Amino acid sequence: MTTIITRLFKDTAGAQAAANDLLDRGHSDSTIEVISGGSSASLTDRIRAARVNARSTAVYAPLVAKGHALLVVRAPFNPMGAARDAMRTLDRHATVAVEGVDANDYIREEPRTDVRDNLYQGTVFFMSNPHRPLGHGHVLGQNPILPSRPRTSAIAGGAYMSTKFWPMKLISTARERRSVTDGAWHFSSIFGIPTLIKDLPSREMVKTTI
Repeated sequence: MTTIITRLFKDTAGAQAAANDLLDRGHSDSTIEVISGGSSASLTDRIRAARVNARSTAVYAPLVAKGHALLVVRAPFNPMGAARDAMRTLDRHATVAVEGVDANDYIREEPRTDVRDNLYQGTVFFMSNPHRPLGHGHVLGQNPILPSRPRTSAIAGGAYMSTKFWPMKLISTARERRSVTDGAWHFSSIFGIPTLIKDLPSREMVKTTI
C-alpha cells in the first residue's frame, strides 16, 4: 500500500522548505515531488503522473496555475511509519487549506502480472547473463553459480569422516545372528538345564496303579 500525501503551499519556496525537512528526516527524494508553474493543462498531466487521483487533481491544477505550489509525497508501506511521519512533518508547515481533495490518499498496490517473470520490466532473467570475471581480489571475482558435482563423502574433499580419527570403518557388514546375546552362545546354557522341554502327556492319559 502506498499513501499519496498532498499539501498545497503558498509558493515554491514554502513547498521546497517542507520537502527539505522530509529529506532531513530520512525520506527518499524519489518519493517527494514539488509541482509548480505551467498551464493548467500541463499541470494536470504532471499531477496525475505523480499518482494523485483525478478528483484532487481537478482541484489542485487551477490553484497551482495561479502561483501556488503542490508538494506530493508517495510514502511506501516500507519502512513502517513513513506515511505517518510525513504527515506529521508537513502538518508543522504553513499550508493552504483546500476543500474537496484527498490530502492523504491510500492506494492499494496491485501485482503486475506482465512483469512477473523478470525483476524489472524489459530486463533479462536474473543471473542469466554470461559471467564476466571481475578484477583480482574482488569478492565477486569468481562465478557465483558453480556446476554441481556428485558427492561421495559427507565432508568436502572426498575423504571419509571415520578416517580422520579412527583407522577402521564405522559401519560394518551385518551378520546373521543365531543367539539372543553377543558371542553366538545360547542363553539357556547359563542355568545348566534346558529352559524348553518337550511336551508330556496329561495326567488323565497316564496310567496309575492304586
